[in-house]
Amino acid sequence: MNIKSYLHSGTDSPAQALIREQGIAEGKAECILETLSDYGSIPLGVQERILKQTSFFQLDRWFLLARQVRSVEEFTNRM
Repeated sequence: MNIKSYLHSGTDSPAQALIREQGIAEGKAECILETLSDYGSIPLGVQERILKQTSFFQLDRWFLLARQVRSVEEFTNRM
């Protein structure tokens, strides 16, 4: 069973599902920051924006972008 089907399987209480989704979002954000750190220092405002994002769609989009760019500045400009 993949994560998306597990999240929607109804086996968790609403509170458990929310906590799980928050954890997944945090993990995605950390992956983005780790990827970007290969290009240098990440401005605090960019870090905060990424860490506060809860939309899986947006986090996935930013992760793909982080893998395509060649600098933190390019990432920031294309966010």
